[in-house]
Amino acid sequence: PKVDRKAELDRIFNLLSKAENPVAGALVADQMWLIFMAAPDEQTAEDMNRALRARGGYNFDKALGILGGMIERHPNYAESWNQRSFVHFLNDRSIADCRKALELEPRHIGCMSGMARILIRHQKRFVEGEKLLRQALELHPHIYEKVLLREIPKVDL
Repeated sequence: PKVDRKAELDRIFNLLSKAENPVAGALVADQMWLIFMAAPDEQTAEDMNRALRARGGYNFDKALGILGGMIERHPNYAESWNQRSFVHFLNDRSIADCRKALELEPRHIGCMSGMARILIRHQKRFVEGEKLLRQALELHPHIYEKVLLREIPKVDL
């Protein structure tokens, strides 16, 4: 039977927002990642595995080529944009892909937190980064990136 992706994500995000601790949050987040990673077809699932192996082996050009092909075939598969964004992050070029992934899946916590990390830690764009991080924390209060809040300078007005 086909899963109602939106309803399942609604259920998961509801559970994430109520998680009592980081361990409980991580267990629920694992379910979220299964949905995010669910590919539209078998070939795309295999391509994702190949791209992840290439990325893990630091063969970024190969990973980008595979992910680019996936995006051409399935431009609405948010996870391909997110993974390409992460490869670009490793090469420091991910903001545009993250924005596209968030356009396709506005609750993509991995993209939100990764982009917040880039904005806060690397680009020192604290206001934009904090806003995005707080949106992610509303969905999953126990994500690791909440430590970034300590890196945002306090401004006296």
